[in-house]
Amino acid sequence: MILEFSFNYLSSSLIYEKIILRTLGNFALDYKMLRDKDELFLYVEGSDDELEAFAQKLSLELPHSIFLYATDAKIVEIMPEQEALVLDNKPKLSMPFCPKCLAEVMDESDKNYYNIFHECEVCGYDEGGESRSYKEELTEIAKEIGEGSSVSINTFYGKYLVGKLDKNCSAKEFDIISYDLGTIAKYTNATNSEIAALGAIEKPLIKLKTNVKFKMDFEDVTKELIRFKMPDDLVLHLLLCELNKLGIDLIFISKDEVANKKKFELVEQAKKQEPIEIVVGDNHLAIVSGQKGLPYENLKEDRALVPYIGAFFSVIKEHKLEEKTVAGINLSKDYHNNILIYSKKFGMIEYLSFKFNFDSIEDVFNKITASDESGKKLVENFKNSNPEHFNEIRGIVFEKQEFNVYKLWGIVAIVLGLTKEKKPFNAAKVIEENATLFLGTKGPRIDYKPKRIDSKVYLDPLMCIRTAMSFKLAKIDDLTLCFGVIESFVEFLSSVLDEIKDEMKSDAVVVTGSLLQNRGLFSKLAKEASANHKVYFNKELPIDGRNILYGGNELI
Repeated sequence: MILEFSFNYLSSSLIYEKIILRTLGNFALDYKMLRDKDELFLYVEGSDDELEAFAQKLSLELPHSIFLYATDAKIVEIMPEQEALVLDNKPKLSMPFCPKCLAEVMDESDKNYYNIFHECEVCGYDEGGESRSYKEELTEIAKEIGEGSSVSINTFYGKYLVGKLDKNCSAKEFDIISYDLGTIAKYTNATNSEIAALGAIEKPLIKLKTNVKFKMDFEDVTKELIRFKMPDDLVLHLLLCELNKLGIDLIFISKDEVANKKKFELVEQAKKQEPIEIVVGDNHLAIVSGQKGLPYENLKEDRALVPYIGAFFSVIKEHKLEEKTVAGINLSKDYHNNILIYSKKFGMIEYLSFKFNFDSIEDVFNKITASDESGKKLVENFKNSNPEHFNEIRGIVFEKQEFNVYKLWGIVAIVLGLTKEKKPFNAAKVIEENATLFLGTKGPRIDYKPKRIDSKVYLDPLMCIRTAMSFKLAKIDDLTLCFGVIESFVEFLSSVLDEIKDEMKSDAVVVTGSLLQNRGLFSKLAKEASANHKVYFNKELPIDGRNILYGGNELI
């Protein structure tokens, strides 16, 4: 009998391939492994009992991955004739531990019990440390943390400060590591999809809303949006195991350097790598930042490309869409925003630009006043509702710059009095965070309307600002209003994509840009756009793409 295993696996890291080959080494079975784009196939031939034993073993050995979207197994008649996949000699990745290594370091009867330098052909470390049990040292570190100390430790990807989450926490910027997924579910609003991603072998960071206040002694504020992750190397995993015995299931991890803290340098000359942060929707995810565990050795920077164009084409290349008609949405916080259309037949055109300019807040009010009689009345009512605030912000002058959607949100935040920030880029953060903290299902409808200037189509920023002001006057609360700003923008994008499909017969939609790191925006856009379009994000590159492309073979 021949079994075909198939994996819709969007990573080129070879982790699954290596684990499959390692598992096959325990069986005397004929096999062939093939790769067809994002599909990995394994054909295994043997008796019913042999194949059942292999399938059970493989299910225990293969970890869940954020890049795995579907699996299947079925009986086939013959082995395929294609040449089998040959693994190249890619450099060893800095990958979190695989299930086999985890089982061995946790087994008291195994020679690798609490051995942080466990050797493994898939995920093993090659820093050359002494292979032995490190239980005594890790127990000591846990004791220090349990007594309230912040401790500096070397992990396999950098030096960090770790400690308990309490009022004595000395870190200003930090993430949270949890002992298990149940603890994260208890203290956050993580969705089922986010919990599944947090438990994947890549051990990504995910920014979540907490339902507790982590109040620190360095400033009288609380953090509600914090990045969480599971331990992503053996030092941290075994440390959390010891802390769990002391009743501590959450610790902070920070790059902050604090003098006179106890140091544990079990790992020497740790390689500095940034763990990946992702944003997760129901059926899609995207990498926000980081490279730990990703196959970056095949990538290079190409500074000849305009950043937003480079990001757009990086997705086209990753998904091999060069022969398709593709609509692209660029939503960077830093760069120009627009909607592009690419086709091999006619090249690339800009369908809609989000570029605009204002000199000052007073310029915004003047243009609304001059637009029509209702605009004039709106500004007058807004002024009368809070004269002090109106006079305070009208003098804010903007630097000469090109505005984009994110800076438009910043202007909205300033006008509505949601922040004391005077720079639109900084002010926009409050719109993002408030929208993420919103627990309802629907916000007010904010107007996003296109307008034609000469031969080009732009987004009209005044309509967005005007409707936001109207809802502020109507006493809509800030969280609901901020959610509406982002929700309405996604609905606008979705309607534009539908128009492009009708007019241009587009085959696919590509979305890039750092705005996607907003959990609500990403989740809603992925869901709304997927209803009528095939939507693609970067597979193994950050969402902003910058200007990183495969191999240097540019499309333009």
